[in-house]
Amino acid sequence: MKHIVVLGSTGKIGKAVLEIVRAYKNEFKIIGLSTNKNKDLLREQIQEFKPLAVGVGEKDLVTLASMQQADMVVVAVVGMSGLAPTLAAIRKGKDIALATKEVLVVAGDLVMKEARKHNANIVPIDSEHSALFQSLQSGRKNEIKRLILTMGKGPIAKMKKKELRNVTIKDIRNRPVWDMGSKIMIDSATCLNKSFEVIEARWLFEVSPEQISIVVHPEYICHSLVEYKDGSIITELGTPDMKRYIQYALFYPKRKEMRVTKGIDLVGKKLSFEKAPFEKFPGLHLGFDAIKKGGTMPAVLHGADEAAVKSFYDEEIAFVDIPQVIKNTMDSHEVTQNPTLKNILEAEIWAQTYARSFISQMKNE
Repeated sequence: MKHIVVLGSTGKIGKAVLEIVRAYKNEFKIIGLSTNKNKDLLREQIQEFKPLAVGVGEKDLVTLASMQQADMVVVAVVGMSGLAPTLAAIRKGKDIALATKEVLVVAGDLVMKEARKHNANIVPIDSEHSALFQSLQSGRKNEIKRLILTMGKGPIAKMKKKELRNVTIKDIRNRPVWDMGSKIMIDSATCLNKSFEVIEARWLFEVSPEQISIVVHPEYICHSLVEYKDGSIITELGTPDMKRYIQYALFYPKRKEMRVTKGIDLVGKKLSFEKAPFEKFPGLHLGFDAIKKGGTMPAVLHGADEAAVKSFYDEEIAFVDIPQVIKNTMDSHEVTQNPTLKNILEAEIWAQTYARSFISQMKNE
């Protein structure tokens, strides 16, 4: 039986984790749960799963992540709050099921060095990275030619470039497949989310920026691909359902029959691929720019995006201004190479502050 701590148990991913645990009662024991605000749901979860420890708020995350009895820690909290507990769990030699992308976006180099040092597995829950993780079982690291991240094609992606200036929050919420929170919906629309995934892939799989590509895949069936040196392309196909990826992470390295998700019937389906729209969506460039410059730059990318997305949500700037704010902030940053955790956190905060200042100037012009 695998003993699991779930950080962010009342969120969308956390609730899906518990649904899977509920379906495989003899395979898992929940020993730790946490929420940031939803105390009522946490009480219900405590009554059902009877964990050894619980936490409310950011202050308890490191303690829960460090529990001696834990075999795996699921990191499904929001934003930067996932970084410290992930590092704490890694340093205790725990396996990580990672849903919080900020952990690798802002501190991927540091986190992966610690994981190698302490022999901790990091299994991604994000669909694209889980697809890559699974496809990479087919070959050795030195046989990889490139990783190919797929991206969807929603209503905003189909707009003409001149139409993007008038994009509203209502437009962004009109998503065809994945159900997401407001922040990630906006990041997906600007393609910044794909830039974050580029950074994650670079560190998680130890590849160079030149070994990462992006293609548009409108059908949402193929969830990323690995091309090997011999020309073979290996991929993972299936329904766009996060529960499949969560289940894979929880059972890793084993596979189990489906109980909470459905398979896909490929008869009548089609797979198509298109060039990524780098010219129309400049946010796609920014992840590559950040990892090429290295050091604290990914943290600056993330911090600037936080500020820009909030300003767009508050209707202070236009949709097309978001990548402009981020690029200006990145261009103004003096990179610290081989940063400490303190350097990274300071760079992220600096970027938020600088971006807000730049936005204020934009509004006054």
